[in-house]
Amino acid sequence: MGTTQESWHVDRRLQITHILGSLTMGLGAVMYVGDIRKDVEVLKAQRIEQVLQDQRQDAAALEAKREVSTQLQRIDQKLEKLVDGQQRNRR
Repeated sequence: MGTTQESWHVDRRLQITHILGSLTMGLGAVMYVGDIRKDVEVLKAQRIEQVLQDQRQDAAALEAKREVSTQLQRIDQKLEKLVDGQQRNRR
């Protein structure tokens, strides 16, 4: 151990670099939070658009299902007529 005495002390003076560093960090934090908020808003808008797209796709799928069902009913009716006609011809 040397003869110089090292001890902790409190100094009331503020260094300009400390002030500038703190301001820079604060500004960075505000910008970071702002970017997060912007991202959240973008995601909300995309979610709404996705819900609307899903609804359109569901409606289109339901309509396609109805069309196929109608076509199958027509085919079934035609087959019944064809089978009935063949059965009458055999008698």
